[in-house]
Parts: sequence; C-alpha cells; structure tokens
Amino acid sequence: MKRFLAFLAVLVMIWGGTAMGEFAKEEWYQSALKDSEMRLGNNVRLLKLIERARAGEHITIGTMGGSITEGAGASNYKECWASRFALRFGNTYGVSNGSNVELVNAGVGGTPSAFGYMRFNRDINSRVSEKDPDGYPDLVIIEFAVNDWGEPTNHHCFESMVKEVLEYPNEPVVILLFSMRDDGWNLQGDLRKIGDVYDLLMVSIPDGLYKHVGKEMEKKDFFHDEYHPNSTGHRMMADCLMQAIADAAAKEPDEADIDLTVWPAYGTDFMGLKTLYADEETEGFTVERGGFASIDLQTYRNTPVGWVCGKNYFHDIKDPDEPLKVTGVFSKCLIAWKASADAVFGAAEVYVDGKRATILRGGPGKWNQSEVALVLNGKNAAEHTILIKVTEPGKKFTITAISVK
Repeated sequence: MKRFLAFLAVLVMIWGGTAMGEFAKEEWYQSALKDSEMRLGNNVRLLKLIERARAGEHITIGTMGGSITEGAGASNYKECWASRFALRFGNTYGVSNGSNVELVNAGVGGTPSAFGYMRFNRDINSRVSEKDPDGYPDLVIIEFAVNDWGEPTNHHCFESMVKEVLEYPNEPVVILLFSMRDDGWNLQGDLRKIGDVYDLLMVSIPDGLYKHVGKEMEKKDFFHDEYHPNSTGHRMMADCLMQAIADAAAKEPDEADIDLTVWPAYGTDFMGLKTLYADEETEGFTVERGGFASIDLQTYRNTPVGWVCGKNYFHDIKDPDEPLKVTGVFSKCLIAWKASADAVFGAAEVYVDGKRATILRGGPGKWNQSEVALVLNGKNAAEHTILIKVTEPGKKFTITAISVK
C-alpha cells in the first residue's frame, strides 16, 4: 500500500499541472527524474517527517544555497525551485492544501557554503515561525554545488553545517541538491562524499537531465544563462526533488537512524561556529568598532531573505582611520565582506595577533556580493586579537559579518 500511495503521489505532482507540460509525460523525462536520484539515503527521518506532515503538524522547510536557491533565472520568485518544491511538498504530504508546511528560503547569490554556515542561525533558524515551537527547520535542502569553487575551508564548513543540522534536537531531514552550470559542471564529485558518509538523500540535476541536452531538450529549455535555470529549469529541479522523496519514502524503512559517530569526509572542525553581527553582542567576545562604526545600507538584499545579515561594520569616508578589533578565545576566524567594483571602496588589511594575514579588496567584476576569507585556522582555542584596517584614507569598506570558533 505504501508503494502504491507513493506512486500516486508522483502522478499527482507530475501530471497535475506542476511539471513542465511539454515533457512531463515523456518516457525520457520520467527516466531523467529517476536518474537524478544520486542516493536515496537513510529514510528513518523522512518517514517520520511525512507522518507528522500528514497528521497536520507544522512543518518548516529550510533551503540554503546560492543564487539558484535564491531564485535567479526564474521569471518571478514563485517560479523558483524552492518555492515550487515547498508548495508541492505541502500539497502532497500536508493537510488543508499544504497550509501546515512553511518555507524559509535562505538562498543568497554569489556566496559559498562558508557564508551559508555563518548566517544559518540568522537566516533560517531565527525565521522559523512560532507555529514550529522547537525553533528548528524540519527539512533542510542545501545547494552550493555551483558556488563552492575556491571556498576557503575546503568543504569543512559545508560538512560542519550538515552535521550540526543533523544533530538538532528535532532530528531534521537533510537533502543535498546538486545544481549545474550550462556545461553540466558542478562540484558534486567532492560534495557527495559528505552525503555518502551520513547516508543522506542526494539529488543530482546533471545526472538526471544534462545527458538529454542536445537530444530531447535544448539548453534553452532549462537554462536562463550560464549559471541559472529558467522557470522551466527550476520546475524540473522541483520535479527531481519530489521524485526522490517519493522513492525514498517508498523503499523499505531503514532499521536505525543515521549514524552520527562516523568519521567525517573532510572535517567537522567548524561546528559550533559563532557569528558576530554588528547589531548584537556575543558572550565571550569583544568587538571594538573603531573606524567601522557606520552601517552600509547598500548591501545585498533579495526576495527570500531581505537585507542579508542586517546591520554591518561599515567604514565610511567620514569615519576615522581606526581598526575594527575583535578579541576572545577561539581557534578559527572567517570574515565576510562586501566585494565591490565601485572605486569609492578600497581594501582592508587583516591582522591576527599583530601579523598581517590577508588583504581584502574588491575590483572589476565584483557586484557587492559577500565574499569570505579564512584568516585563522588553528586547532586549539587560544586568546586572539583580530584587527581590520582600511589601507587608503577616504575609501569605504564593509564587513558583513565575522565568525569565530
């Protein structure tokens, strides 16, 4: 009976006007959806989640990723994969037309998983509705497969984020979603190792769809530009996710939950990361703003998140040339900063315990996205001082957030 109901759910979601109409009933498309199932994973948590949704409990879906998750390329926000998926998950597994399923989308364009982890508590957990009293998302989909090239922690932040979410007391479901560029490239070969270790459900868009480009479909059928799907492509991504969930729920239940004692794929040494925002204090850490006492109101905003990270550490032209100073006991430090092509923005030097660690600067091709620098990566916590100094008088510089472990 369970397998039959899952089959009906797939028919409803695909033929019920929600999949791309011209391909939905094609045999190749049905095969593509199946092929996108990189791993169905351990289904203990998924079966519990579906049971709770069908019982009318409030379910929060959290989506974390880059511009594809934000919705870039879709004709409007409701057409993006995250919005479509949440609606369809609610209609398929929820009650009252899915009214008990809520989406918290934390996609931010041009940013890596390190920045996603830095802001996870603020952009997902703090936005969980009071209807979900535990304060945590119940299903988290993470998508950074196109964004993490050159990510400064070599996937350690990605894995730390995954494991931290898996350890939440409400035992959420975590799905890894691998999107693609228009040449089929992504980093799934690296990132799938994390999903394999924790036996996660993983969905690969290139595994399912890219081999059909130039045959049953053209690039223009999926892509808006080099990096982003169009509205139809976003819809296909939602199709792949729904198919994978239906098939994972239909397989025999696993005997036990995910084993969180396994050896990590890369490392979970960033777990417990704390982010120092300009509008709040963090116990155990002191931030002296110095010449970064202003707030940059012209930082990144988008539909799902709004003003990303909120108030920041901004050195304006009128501000004194004094450094921003962070002191505390920690072993690691990440700095997110606004990368601008505007000539009024200069560079900043970062010093760790008096030694220059790096220089942060924008330049041609930048568009105010938050980039991330790893300025300290020690093994043991100790007393440290971080100084950030502008290098040129009369230039602006914006620190989005600072994270320490």
